[in-house]
Amino acid sequence: MDKLGRFAEGAGKNAWRGAPHRMVSGIPSKLKIWWTNFDLGSQMAIRRRLGCLISLFDIFPDQHLVRALIHFWDPDRVVFRFRDFKMTPTLEEISYFTNLIYQGRGQIIPHCQSGKKFLRYLGLKNTKKLRCFENNWVSLDYLYERYGCRDGYKIFKNEFSCTPDHWRTKRPIAFTVALLGSLIFPLEYGKISTCIYSVARALFEGVNGAQLTLAPMILAEMFRALGKCKRGETSFFKGCNLILQIWAIEHFYQRPNMVDIYFSESNKIVSFYDRTKRFVSPVGVNDWYEFLASRTCEQIQWKYSLLPNAKKAYMRCKGLYYIELIGLKGLQPYAPFRANMRVSEVQFEPNFIVPRARQVLDEWNDIDTMDIGDSQAGGTPEYHAWLLEDRGNTDHSSEGERGFEDIGTTIWVRNFQLRDPVVTPEMWQ
Repeated sequence: MDKLGRFAEGAGKNAWRGAPHRMVSGIPSKLKIWWTNFDLGSQMAIRRRLGCLISLFDIFPDQHLVRALIHFWDPDRVVFRFRDFKMTPTLEEISYFTNLIYQGRGQIIPHCQSGKKFLRYLGLKNTKKLRCFENNWVSLDYLYERYGCRDGYKIFKNEFSCTPDHWRTKRPIAFTVALLGSLIFPLEYGKISTCIYSVARALFEGVNGAQLTLAPMILAEMFRALGKCKRGETSFFKGCNLILQIWAIEHFYQRPNMVDIYFSESNKIVSFYDRTKRFVSPVGVNDWYEFLASRTCEQIQWKYSLLPNAKKAYMRCKGLYYIELIGLKGLQPYAPFRANMRVSEVQFEPNFIVPRARQVLDEWNDIDTMDIGDSQAGGTPEYHAWLLEDRGNTDHSSEGERGFEDIGTTIWVRNFQLRDPVVTPEMWQ
């Protein structure tokens, strides 16, 4: 058994110790009602910012699957490690499922929102001293009663400092805060972080005229939630377990000849159940764990015809072997070709100040990419060298790996992996 198999076997021995991980277990009915209370124009405005995230209303959460997945997560290398293969969600897949464009758009920088600022932005008076605002959260009920109901302004007129017209313009932003805080970046006990307002406001108003994207933040918080749950730092999954669930089933349902891929359906969340209707799903955490632990690389859908419009895959920054994703609570390293990235995780302080914000944004705008095509899946030279090293094969060719144009880089990787002293200053440069 190789070391991947030993990892999965070792995870099984301690798989069910400790409290079970909690996560989003249902779609709040008030969120659905709120959505139907919007006119078509407001719905279109929200969809332009949130893509297909509204369609998560129709996804039934499979908490057992996500709980089982957590036990296969390697938080140091930000990857799922199964019997004889590794996988990780990618930016391209998040973009595909959510229809959120990320290429050519800037990342969102979250900001701390005090209760006073939060209320002022929404057009509310700071008359009630609510403890929740002191702790930087708000309830869905509070937002729904004032912005979800069609008569919310009339009912709570004394609490508003804005006009009815201004209130109507704030309703889509308040709904976006509620949806993101309930399904995408959830807190325990249905709490909604007030700092999400800075994210929603950036989506609707932009920053210095630049178009921004939510996709990196969704992936960053998903990785962060997996890491914290696996390390036992929390028992609540604060990432989007619904998108993670969709991603996992898409890969673990191996399709014969791609016969049930819906190429024409633009909303891949709506068509998810149609695409996977023939998948026989395990039931319960134990069943899911045994299913995942038994899968081999020949029994999953490695490459399905997703990403029809994507031409390039984001691989790494020019100066780093990974990409720094700005999450809601911290910087999260992302590297499709893997590496030990634990030391690169940065957690935000309570004031939500993003360290090296300008540098991170500059690096995001200067990304190394790789073509997405119909040929066999490839990778960077660093990834191929890492893969051989990770499997215990250090017999790298001195001329570089075949199939890669960047021979100089592969020679550098070979020398670095084998601790060969012939690394030249040019290679280090």
